Amino acid sequence: MCPRQSSPHGAMSPGTNGKTPVATYVRRSTDRQEQSLEDQRREILRYADEQGFEIVAEFVDDGVSGTSGETRKGFLSMLAAAESPDCAWHTILTWDIKRFGRMTSDEVGFYRWRFQQAGVEIVYTSEGFTGSSADKFLRFFKQEAARDESVTLSKAVVRGLVSLSDEGWWAGGQAPYGFDLGYYDSTGKLFQIVRRTDDGEKVILDPDGKLIRTVPRGLKIKASRSEHVRLLPSLPVRVKVIRRIFDLYTRSPGLGCRAIAVRLNREGVISAKGKGWGLSSIRAMLLNDAYVGRLVWNRRAMGKFHRIADRREVERDGCGRRRLEWNSPEDWLIHEEAHEPLIDRVTFDRARRLLKERGNQRTATGFLTGKARSSRYLLSGLVRCGDCGGAMHGRTTWKSKRRKDGTRISTSYYVCGTSIMKGKRFCQPILFLQEPMDGFVMEIVANRIATLLGRTGRATLRRLIEKELGAQGHDPRPEMKRLKARLAEIAKKVDSVVDLAADSPENRDLLNERLGRLRRERQEAEGRLRELEAIPVGTIKADDVVDSILEGLAEARRLFDEGTTVERKRLVRAFVENLTVAGSKRCGEIRLKKLPALESLSAGSSVESLAGVRYDVQQNGRRGKPELVLITFTTRGTALVPAKAAGRARRAPAKWAAAGA
Repeated sequence: MCPRQSSPHGAMSPGTNGKTPVATYVRRSTDRQEQSLEDQRREILRYADEQGFEIVAEFVDDGVSGTSGETRKGFLSMLAAAESPDCAWHTILTWDIKRFGRMTSDEVGFYRWRFQQAGVEIVYTSEGFTGSSADKFLRFFKQEAARDESVTLSKAVVRGLVSLSDEGWWAGGQAPYGFDLGYYDSTGKLFQIVRRTDDGEKVILDPDGKLIRTVPRGLKIKASRSEHVRLLPSLPVRVKVIRRIFDLYTRSPGLGCRAIAVRLNREGVISAKGKGWGLSSIRAMLLNDAYVGRLVWNRRAMGKFHRIADRREVERDGCGRRRLEWNSPEDWLIHEEAHEPLIDRVTFDRARRLLKERGNQRTATGFLTGKARSSRYLLSGLVRCGDCGGAMHGRTTWKSKRRKDGTRISTSYYVCGTSIMKGKRFCQPILFLQEPMDGFVMEIVANRIATLLGRTGRATLRRLIEKELGAQGHDPRPEMKRLKARLAEIAKKVDSVVDLAADSPENRDLLNERLGRLRRERQEAEGRLRELEAIPVGTIKADDVVDSILEGLAEARRLFDEGTTVERKRLVRAFVENLTVAGSKRCGEIRLKKLPALESLSAGSSVESLAGVRYDVQQNGRRGKPELVLITFTTRGTALVPAKAAGRARRAPAKWAAAGA
């Protein structure tokens, strides 16, 4: 959240009596703390008046957890303002340590150091720090206690969610399409219904369906601790859509998810998010147990500190950051007959069985829609639609009549996947013949190979390789130096914590946990240092790399005529980053790599470039994006003509044809 002047809050208007300018930071974790922000502002203003400060800027994080700094926009905005050269204040007032953040003492120390480097002091107005040397010890203990509160609360939340699931209550999240959220009080009486509208807003209704109020899009509605939520059937028209989807899939021969999505879009049926129906949304509905009254929870874990395993909370490794982790089916929490079903069990089970059977067909060898395990489309995954941005798919059409030898007549195309998945309403299905389009790209690749094998090719490759090696930063010594400095810093922290443990036996458990984190960090740093020490320095010679690439380029010529589909795909991807084709404008772009791709094969440093040629490049740090050459093309009749070619690629046109929708 960006900084804002305090004028919207009348009590925080800046003074004009030559007082010291300061900024303030206020935060609350949830919107249930209705008075929290105003309480903080009032107490901070009182402190500022007593100390002779003038508040000139305010930074706010409303409804944001304080367990991490990098997820708080207001906090990061405050840091950026402090580090700017024209910052007008050098003090930040915040209510207490918890409002500044429930981060680990390490993370807090990192941010406090950055503020100190910018000449900005953090003042906790309610903590009573006196400026003595004891303040740093008190701050450390209070910071760890604040963090521990979050961890303890996480355990309680997990236990509460397990209890809700056992009783069939909705554990949280957006209601599936066709359902509303019914809120029940502590006596089990329904007192309000929350329904999502077609434009993304939420309406709150009384039990009789009368409107109470409207909640703007983006705002959340949370139940109090004494309230519970259950799924209720939504509007009859939405329930009818759900039942129709299941009926079309289970009773209409050959009508699949894509065909159902296209039909609903063509009829103008509003989807759950208002962005149109797609194959994935239809498939998700057919697999959602909620439609038969069954709640399945804990399929995945996203908690910062804990996950559920064997029906109890289990600590997660990490630094208190949210990350997705899929749970095994044994840990799922399932409650039957949790709410009124919209689909009968027989229909639901039949839909799930058909999904599995049709999915098996699509992964079988010889499936004739271009979705076999090894696609025969050379540019599959490289081409995108220039009209809508969707991926282009390979597609084959078949004629009813056969050749004299009895084989069927087929034609292969590239077509926009969005038009296939969602219909013409979202993008026009303009077909591009596969063979001439593949040939045009292969011709460009051949021209590039000819250039690199030509008279000036070696010098060009050497220049590009030297630039590539320099970008990779293959010398491990700078990182080794940083790791050694970090290990020395960790050693000092360990000594400090040991001394604190000796002086404060009552806090020994907390300090032992701190020591454990430091030891783990030290082990990781030592392991990385050993890896770097094993890397030889200065072993790469650009000429050796150039020789290997030239051998691969010579071998690549054979792949044009004799290579397998997989080899030809690798050859194209070594040179081509991606393609964009705009069917409506009859033009497109090809992004060609100046240097053939150096794709990592393993965790070591073995790198492959074209046709199996390998050489060693020590990679410490992420390599930058490849340097590209942009080639634009247009159509002139049935010819694809490069409009702007770079390097030495020849402008030889390639024939093609395109069929309209």
